[in-house]
Amino acid sequence: MKSTLNYLTWSFALLLVAACGQKKPAVPVSASVEQTDTLPADTTKLVADEALTDAARFVAGLPVRNETGRLYELSQSDTWKAHARNMEQIWNAFQQTAPRLIAFTEKELSDINENCRTVFYPFGGPDYLFPNTFFPEMNTYFLIGLEKTGSPTKIEKPSKETYKLYQNAVSDILNLSFFRTDDMKQELFNDTIDGVIPIISVLMVRSGREIVSIRNVRLTEQGAITDTKEDGQPIEQSDMVEFKYFRHGTNKLQTLYYLKADLSNGGFPRNKALTAYVNQFDAGTTVTFIKSASYLMHMTYFSGIREGILNHTSAVLQDDSGIPLPFYDTEKWDVTLYGTFEKPISMFGKYAQPELREAYEQADPKPLNFRIGYARQSNLQIARKK
Repeated sequence: MKSTLNYLTWSFALLLVAACGQKKPAVPVSASVEQTDTLPADTTKLVADEALTDAARFVAGLPVRNETGRLYELSQSDTWKAHARNMEQIWNAFQQTAPRLIAFTEKELSDINENCRTVFYPFGGPDYLFPNTFFPEMNTYFLIGLEKTGSPTKIEKPSKETYKLYQNAVSDILNLSFFRTDDMKQELFNDTIDGVIPIISVLMVRSGREIVSIRNVRLTEQGAITDTKEDGQPIEQSDMVEFKYFRHGTNKLQTLYYLKADLSNGGFPRNKALTAYVNQFDAGTTVTFIKSASYLMHMTYFSGIREGILNHTSAVLQDDSGIPLPFYDTEKWDVTLYGTFEKPISMFGKYAQPELREAYEQADPKPLNFRIGYARQSNLQIARKK
């Protein structure tokens, strides 16, 4: 989690059913195996789980699809309609920036989007929005945070207070591009938001996605993903959750994993399952995204995850809170600078990064016309492995 502001801010698997109605055995999926998840043209089109998607749409302030159900009736209340207006206003803050993010993606990230299939987002928590915007067509997104997974959105007795929790939960990521940890601690402990799953769900449906399934999974010590315990029984609750979803109007199934895990040297190297998963990344088709990461990988006790990223990904998109510039060996990496960097905000003033400041002074950084990360004068760096 991101310490102070947002160390590891906060940040899901299709249950295939046989024709007879019996569940197929879970098949562990190794990170080293690429899956296209695109269905052949002659197969049945993807279908969203109505209950999961409508619940997320309801708290996101969007019309529900089932007009005969309880949520539709609740959405006719004046209280919900006021919530919908507030959520629309909050979302519009991002919509004003989105065209600039998309233009940056098309111009600066086209090669990465063409060649990569997996996004690794350590210290990302439940921030689905930004990796989806920069890398919209990836097969797999792997987010890590310190907040618990929780459970799918519950709609019991929604009130003004309930709706306010959701408004607060998403407003920071839309307006500031990051979650504030202190706010999250208050927002997560209530009867409708018990972890990151409801927040990710809101960001998904607001981004035009349809949720197919949400299930608890785990990593084996060999780095495979499974939905069963070691004794073969289904996992009822875990520190890892899997979303299967697709963009409305398409037939490409995508996967997002969120894992609650400690990435410090006291946690990551000892987590055999996670280290095995990272070690199995296809270094030619994996991109790492780092944003608002509290400068954790500037510290010696986050060297393990830093080295894992450098060894097992082909590209890194980050702001100045990511991996310090000197760790990008110029014989192995090409780094392109964007925006402005002079110094971090005062809270992180000790991470002055003179090498990065000098690089910005001597180079001709490309312009950045949107805000991202902590500082108002934002910056990004793209490191591509040679």
